[in-house]
Amino acid sequence: MALFRTNRPGSWTILSAAVVIAAVSWGAYAWRHARPSGTADDAAQLAESGNAIDQESLVQLRATRPARSAVFDTSSTVEAASEADEVVVREPEGVSRAVTANVPPSSTEPVEMTLLRRSVTDGVADGDAAFGGSPLLRSARAASARGELVVARRQLTEALHAGLSAVEETDVRRELTRIADALLFSRATNLTDPLTDVHEVAPGDSLYMIARKYQITEDLLASINGLDDPNRLRVGQRLKVIRGPFHAVISKTHHRMDLYLDDVLVRSYRVGLGTNGGTPTGNWAVNTKLKNPDWTDPITNQYYLADDPDNPIGERWIGLEGLAGEAVGKVGFGIHGTIDPASIGENMSMGCIRLIAEDVAAVYDLLVDRHSRVVVEP
Repeated sequence: MALFRTNRPGSWTILSAAVVIAAVSWGAYAWRHARPSGTADDAAQLAESGNAIDQESLVQLRATRPARSAVFDTSSTVEAASEADEVVVREPEGVSRAVTANVPPSSTEPVEMTLLRRSVTDGVADGDAAFGGSPLLRSARAASARGELVVARRQLTEALHAGLSAVEETDVRRELTRIADALLFSRATNLTDPLTDVHEVAPGDSLYMIARKYQITEDLLASINGLDDPNRLRVGQRLKVIRGPFHAVISKTHHRMDLYLDDVLVRSYRVGLGTNGGTPTGNWAVNTKLKNPDWTDPITNQYYLADDPDNPIGERWIGLEGLAGEAVGKVGFGIHGTIDPASIGENMSMGCIRLIAEDVAAVYDLLVDRHSRVVVEP
């Protein structure tokens, strides 16, 4: 008992020291792990420990810039497939983006661009037929391959009016149609093209007034500018316009309608004509235009309501008034659709000019009443 009483104070001292050491250790541990991470001290300690981040291993992330609502840079270059189905805009400093031909961007500002072929080998674009040995056609082909479409169009037009072989004419017509898609019927604006212009909307302007000023249709003006709501124009807005009017030449021999802007061929369509040569040759003026017209058959007196699927003239009527030749003084003739596609290329109508539904809709959007002329040739 005496020994136990003698050693008791020493045991308590040892036990108390152990408790103090444990408490201090636990406090240090808790303090260390409760501190916010990423402090300057941590970074310094990490660097001192040899685990600092190697700056060369960092990857910079750069946000892509948003699409601009204004015009493209005038130095931009565009490469297009020969079928004019896709256009890629190459801008300075390697920035690129894709747009689709004939599907305009949301911006209502004009776009200045040069259209090139996607692939050119020895001056001939892939997929294009050779134009032959004519120096003028070779020059036009080279200009087209370089993206000088206004120059190519002028030379091809000159060659077409001068006369070509059947094969050459087919190739030239196809190329002129492709160029029209690129220069006229797309959102692109080429400032060197004499057939187009840029109109800045002024106070009081309406789509109707602008279209009438340039002798084109409202539908065409809205289409080439991608206007979702043609009734909402803003002052200062810049619109691409075409210097109209368009006119048509119909060949009875070939059952073909050619559409021209000035002397430039822009479209060709197959047509049906009057039985027994019943479509009068000569010059005509477009005097009326109707969508979804009703119609009375002049032979049977049967009446067809608008939107009647059995209406023989379809959903478009472009009325004509005879001015010269066999057509002089004649009325009641027109260009219209048909519910009988098999009649296209044949002489089966009562004298009118028939087109399939898709083609007559396109022609309707180009010809302007009181301005456009139609010539029917033998």
